[in-house]
Amino acid sequence: MLDVQDSRRLVERMIERDPVIKKGLQREIINSRALARFIQETDGVDSSFDSILGVIRRYPRSNERAAGPDQILGDCELTMRSRIGDLAVEHGPHVMSQIAEFAGSIKGASGENLRVVVGQRSIRVIAEQKALEKFRETFPDKEVVRYSDNLVEISLLLTPEAEQTRGIYARITTELALNDVNLVGIMCCTPESILLVEEKDAPKAIETLQGMISRRIPIQEPSASLAAKRSWAEPIAKRNS
Repeated sequence: MLDVQDSRRLVERMIERDPVIKKGLQREIINSRALARFIQETDGVDSSFDSILGVIRRYPRSNERAAGPDQILGDCELTMRSRIGDLAVEHGPHVMSQIAEFAGSIKGASGENLRVVVGQRSIRVIAEQKALEKFRETFPDKEVVRYSDNLVEISLLLTPEAEQTRGIYARITTELALNDVNLVGIMCCTPESILLVEEKDAPKAIETLQGMISRRIPIQEPSASLAAKRSWAEPIAKRNS
């Protein structure tokens, strides 16, 4: 039979490697005696029932004051921008200089944005569709890996605490997947994160994200016209602390 220290380490490892059990203990929704029986019977721990139960009861719970994913998401700001293009081009000695020149033409003051992601096989440029289509014409067809248009960019501005909170992005992507929303792209740089979805998925994505925010604020639109909706970032929801 294992001694007390070996038994404690073994039981704690079993809890740590199963996130469902660990989270259930932290939320105090798991019966400790039932878990002790489960560990003893399933994992074959060579220790007494009372010893296993004692380890479970002494297992450290999370800090109740720590912000969880739901609290962090409840304090986030959500904005949307439509008519976005996504261009992927092959690496090349001239590509970065072309992108730098293109970046100089972007008018940030008028609401235009530019995202550049450098990968191992290609460089991805995400920008307002009309401007990006012109930029695409500067590349030979053989250098264009992929081009997608009619995308919607959803920006989540999280609180600084998000950086220290586990499970934020798992929570977001899982909820979107459960609601049948396909992510074309995701860029995480806490506290801001960018989600790219197809235009047809945008209403469901916004509805899903709004549902994750504890306090909703009505959509504010700069103009009632469809053109204005597609040209400007639209504040969607914000929780005031």
